[in-house]
Amino acid sequence: MAKRRKKQQRKTNWLVIGAIVVGSILLLIGLTALAFQEPAQLDLGKYCQNNPENCVARGPADAAVTMVEVSDYGCPHCKNYNLDTAPILDAAYEGAPVRWVVLPFALPGQTGDYPTMATAVASLCANEQGAFWQFHPAAFKLMDTPALFNTREGWLLTAESLGLDMEAFSSCLDNNNYEDVIRANINAAQNAGISATPSFSINGEILRGNQPVDVFMQRIDSFLN
Repeated sequence: MAKRRKKQQRKTNWLVIGAIVVGSILLLIGLTALAFQEPAQLDLGKYCQNNPENCVARGPADAAVTMVEVSDYGCPHCKNYNLDTAPILDAAYEGAPVRWVVLPFALPGQTGDYPTMATAVASLCANEQGAFWQFHPAAFKLMDTPALFNTREGWLLTAESLGLDMEAFSSCLDNNNYEDVIRANINAAQNAGISATPSFSINGEILRGNQPVDVFMQRIDSFLN
């Protein structure tokens, strides 16, 4: 009897140990899966819809397609998109249910600052006077003139050429009203999985880089058809 009890105790002990080991393995697997689980990505179209003061949009609010542009004013590929690709897309989808949105944004520099933050702020100052869509490509053109690029003089000359109220525009620059907006947009772009420019959110799907026009059109058409 004593031997039988000892045998049963050993069997019970092994079962307990086995259960602990299996439980530990399952817990480890669960924690590992959790650690490598990708966070849910933010839909920038919905972000701009919920925070209209943070974005600039044109086109019907109920459009079948919403394309959000994320560009940095010091990015050459962003310049190429705005000066070459964007006008072609505008013409191709004139009158179509497409909503064009820009998320004013700035990339971090090597020292952790945001070199083009002030130009992004200037674009929103122009937006106060309804001139964002004219100022936006013009700000990229300033890259052709290094002495004016990303400078107050360059923004003022651009604003003057667009016929803006210069006193109001200068006051907006001085007050720096929009830096918090740009920083919120930077966080939103990161939460959407964007770390480089130009990037685009087309109905929540991310398209990276200044792709050929056909690539943009194929993606847009897939939602229109």
